[in-house]
Amino acid sequence: MKQWYQDRMYARVIRMDGRVDRVQLDCMEDCGTLIASFPEQADWTDIRTVEFAPEMGQNKAGQDGYYIIPHGEGSVGDTILCRFREREDTEMVLDRFAMPIWSCIQSRGSFVAIVSSMTYEYRLAVGVKDGVYSCYACFDLNGHMPYEPITIEFRLLDDKADYNEAARAYREWREQRGELRRYDVRAKERPQARYTAESIYVRIRQGWKPVPPPVREQTPETEPEMHVAATFDDVSELLDVFQAHGIDKAEICLVGWNKSGHDGRWPQPFPVEERLGGEEALKRLTAKARAMGYAMVCHTNSTDAYSIADCWAETDILCDEAGAPVKNNQPWSGGDMYQVCPLCGLRQAMELLPKVRALGFEGTHYIDVISTVFPRTCHAPGHPVTRRQCAALWNRILRFARQQFGGISSEGGFDFIAPELDFGLYVSFGLGDCPLADDVVPLWQLVYHGYILSNPYSKTVNPTNDDLLKVVEYGGRPTFYYDSKFVTPDPNKDVNWMGENDYHCHTPEDRQSSAEWIARVYRWYEGIRHLQTLTMERHEILPDGVRRVTYENGDQIVVDYRQKKAYLNGKQILPLE
Repeated sequence: MKQWYQDRMYARVIRMDGRVDRVQLDCMEDCGTLIASFPEQADWTDIRTVEFAPEMGQNKAGQDGYYIIPHGEGSVGDTILCRFREREDTEMVLDRFAMPIWSCIQSRGSFVAIVSSMTYEYRLAVGVKDGVYSCYACFDLNGHMPYEPITIEFRLLDDKADYNEAARAYREWREQRGELRRYDVRAKERPQARYTAESIYVRIRQGWKPVPPPVREQTPETEPEMHVAATFDDVSELLDVFQAHGIDKAEICLVGWNKSGHDGRWPQPFPVEERLGGEEALKRLTAKARAMGYAMVCHTNSTDAYSIADCWAETDILCDEAGAPVKNNQPWSGGDMYQVCPLCGLRQAMELLPKVRALGFEGTHYIDVISTVFPRTCHAPGHPVTRRQCAALWNRILRFARQQFGGISSEGGFDFIAPELDFGLYVSFGLGDCPLADDVVPLWQLVYHGYILSNPYSKTVNPTNDDLLKVVEYGGRPTFYYDSKFVTPDPNKDVNWMGENDYHCHTPEDRQSSAEWIARVYRWYEGIRHLQTLTMERHEILPDGVRRVTYENGDQIVVDYRQKKAYLNGKQILPLE
């Protein structure tokens, strides 16, 4: 091991009484990877925080290079490059990352840090103070013994590496562990996977109760009225309009088909909502879609529950350390949203999903939020679960659903689900404000394109011509959402996280107007969809707002954001006329 690295392989340990010690890490080198672990302790009760290798990647302001920080639930909205430039002191502590990595690109000693154990229990301290940049992991133990060793693997990169090589190193690490499968391999095994890659994705929100809800703990007697946006017959007529406009491959996902609409009474979906037409009308619709060559799937939920459900059981709910049931801060259509313990969620899915499949759904099924929320901890005495166990259980739910329907999708791109997920509705919610962001790059796509289908940002759903520039740069699958805007407007919040563009299908005029643009995007997608099963090998930031992406077969996408144009192998493909 090079002395330069060896000198940095220590942990700063903050004791419960505030004392700070330096503890040497246990290290080994294996084929260009430094595997560093915090040593076993006789007494964990005296350790509040372990700051892991705090000098690894430390740089002075003004030096060449940058940190690569991935997005996450408690971090930045998209992967950022933080350059080692002169700036005011700025320190951030981030957590709940979509990928358990960060990277330092510097003149010597570039690396990718992969948190391979205690993966879901760290925070990342990153910033600059007094002209010195640092970026390192913090594990807050607060006197508790960790449930697995604390280990970080530092994959060393060559001196000419950039964020592309960092992404490739992480992808190879996951491949070597048997955690990734190429999408074209999936497509050979499952015809539905091929169809999903070649089709556009269309979600239709059929009905919902008010959000935020006027009643927090609902009963059948106090339940608010459900708004009907699209009946099963409306959707049936939309399929005819799609076919007339030449859309021959579309995956249609019904949202709110269940009792009381979207998020109405989970985990109770039945009876199929009568105000939309009821079960027989739904079965006619799924049979018609199948006969027309369309895939029709639906939206279910395996992570949340409402007390109005006829199968409600508080014993299924995740508990905090005090033993109290946990609910989300944000109530939803069904009222207060309680978090289901992953063990109980698996049992529910295995009981429920075969009954949902019997309605005629077939395709890349959608389970809500399971890939856009961080793994959870349950402290219930009857079903305790660590975050590591939670990730494994959620993967089992996805695997079971895929076996039932033919494929599996969810809302985001948290990569603990990478072994199972076929498609992510969107990878992130967009950048937002970050004082350390000097550039954004498609790190997630550089790792996973060719393995998982995706759409880049929530606001590239229902894409305009401008949105399609980002879709094509990030290798996205065109995605549309009828009645994407359903939350009651709030002047103090941006409640439309999927943007302001929207479609409706409750009238013939709505169906016709929406299909015209969707059909144009579909015809455009036909010319580039072959890229979906290829790896994204290189992304480049060029001058004057130009980005260039090279795929494994040599095809190149060039996006010019100033001119608002995009090219495939030199031929202009955007804007759509």
